[in-house]
Amino acid sequence: MSKGTSLHVQFMKKNIYLKRLCLLLLVVLCTILLFVLQYRYDNKYHFPGIQGEQGILDLRSDRHPLSVLTYGWEIYPQKLIAPGEFNGQKPHFIYLGQYGGFESGDKNGNPHGCATYRLTILLPPEVNEYALELPEIYSASRIWVNGRPVSILGDVTSVNPSPSIRTGMITFSAAGKAELVVQAADTRHYYSGMVYPPAFGSTDAVSDLISLRFLRTCIMVIASLTIGILYLFIGIKTCGERRRMILFSLVCLFFSMHVMYPLFHLFGAGYWTYYLEDLSFYLFLTAICALHCSLCGIKGRPQRFAVFVCAAAALASLVVPALLLNGSLTAMLLYSVFLDGFKLVLFSWLITTAFFNREQTETMRSLLLAGLCTIAVALLVQAAAPVFEPVRFGWQTENAGFLFILLLAGGLWFDTIRAYAERTALAENMRLMKGQFALQEENYRILSKSIEETRKMRHDLRHHITAIKELTNQKQYDALEDYLEGYENSSEQTEWPVLCDNHAANAVLTYYRQRALQKQIPLSIHVSLPAELKLEAWNLGVLLGNLLENAFEASEKLPQELRSVKIYAKTAKGNLLITVKNHWNGEFTVLEDRIYSTKHEGAGIGLSSVRSMVEANGGQFYLTPDADEFEVSLVLWKQV
Repeated sequence: MSKGTSLHVQFMKKNIYLKRLCLLLLVVLCTILLFVLQYRYDNKYHFPGIQGEQGILDLRSDRHPLSVLTYGWEIYPQKLIAPGEFNGQKPHFIYLGQYGGFESGDKNGNPHGCATYRLTILLPPEVNEYALELPEIYSASRIWVNGRPVSILGDVTSVNPSPSIRTGMITFSAAGKAELVVQAADTRHYYSGMVYPPAFGSTDAVSDLISLRFLRTCIMVIASLTIGILYLFIGIKTCGERRRMILFSLVCLFFSMHVMYPLFHLFGAGYWTYYLEDLSFYLFLTAICALHCSLCGIKGRPQRFAVFVCAAAALASLVVPALLLNGSLTAMLLYSVFLDGFKLVLFSWLITTAFFNREQTETMRSLLLAGLCTIAVALLVQAAAPVFEPVRFGWQTENAGFLFILLLAGGLWFDTIRAYAERTALAENMRLMKGQFALQEENYRILSKSIEETRKMRHDLRHHITAIKELTNQKQYDALEDYLEGYENSSEQTEWPVLCDNHAANAVLTYYRQRALQKQIPLSIHVSLPAELKLEAWNLGVLLGNLLENAFEASEKLPQELRSVKIYAKTAKGNLLITVKNHWNGEFTVLEDRIYSTKHEGAGIGLSSVRSMVEANGGQFYLTPDADEFEVSLVLWKQV
């Protein structure tokens, strides 16, 4: 390689990496901007409206139909207090989600056990119907509104309460005030008590909010499952892309399993849904890692190590929480930090290898890089955000994971289409090559026969000359005349069939004339082409071959007495004119300028190939499908 070439290659590499870096920065900035907007406008901790303070939320002058009960809650750790029994009790004031359990700021406090939460809401004096969202409360709970029990899930008084976690909506009528009292107990889960702020407001507003979340979850689950099943079938049908398609279908399957937990909680479920949620998320990461290695050509030990680490994290998501359920708060926090670190390290490696990858097309690399960056930023934001819980549109990692699936689905779909188009073009080239081989074989047969006949004629010529000399010497002129006349009538001088002066056209026409005799298709040839054309000989052969092949295939579907194929070709004022006519059965479709075949589903190759070749050479292509006769004409300008 010369020095100039080497410098050019280095410049091209730098240019490619610069484009990828710009893409990376653009995706990161756009993703951060999107999540910042969500953090500001779709966050329960920044929800507009009046917030509670010191156990009281005053909504008497608030006209918003929806509020989020985040701030100002009273909490009584390790106590179960019924309504009317709060006199003399000293509360702590918290916002929901401030702590993951019942420790209430005490580093040495027990996150498990029980607690009572209370919030007094001041309402307008008239009686109205209100709705309270029932969030996930770990792991058994009792709820009172104005001293009346409205929800009982599990037994909070049990030493080891069975999990009974359910989401939904509670409706009640109130005027002037609504005292909310929640008792919660938990001994085994890594969250305890109330950690998710509930929505409160009019029945329609709360119902619409819950319905919107349900619709979002259904869209994600159904779309992911549908895409996964579709690509699973594509993988089964396509041998070359089978591994990638199956891995991508697993990505979709595990993601759908991860995001469907709200559906389980609507109907009530135990701890197994949380184990499924955690396990499916880390299996989702494992499938992403395996698919990434396949797309980027990472093989051998690096691939096995990366997949093994992800699979080990998936296993740990099942085993470690079970070991830490009765452990200290510090151990739980350390485990959480470890998982966040693992995810960020994993995606740093994925993004780096995708950035320097050379295996895929630039489009696929860009989509893969964008998807990985989106998930990485989502993980970082979700881990670093001080307090966040979505009101309507879900967690960042779920949205980023769904976007990742859509991006890769689009990239793999276009790659599949491109591979199918390449295979189709290869099949067409193979068909054309077989046709060319058949032409050469037929011409070789005719040439061999002509050479053999010529050899025989030369061999016999000596005998004829001897006979002629003898008759001449004997002056038997009448006998000589009869001999010459008999020789002329009996000789079968085989000549090379010349149907036109152009060798490429002559070869194609000779082949199809022989096929016409075999298929019993009347073939009328009116071709007068010069020996030299500007159009390359093989292109001319492809044009004539495709036109005659389609005409023959249409004729073979007809009864023998209706078959007919005619070909006209000439040059006029330097332009090449070709027309092929044939009888046909009328089965033909042209849709959106595309020619559809009757031989198979999808676009036809033969006539489409002719049309593409004509348009590529600046010519014109015409179809005239009459009732009985199908006509194809083309013009190529300035060919002589």
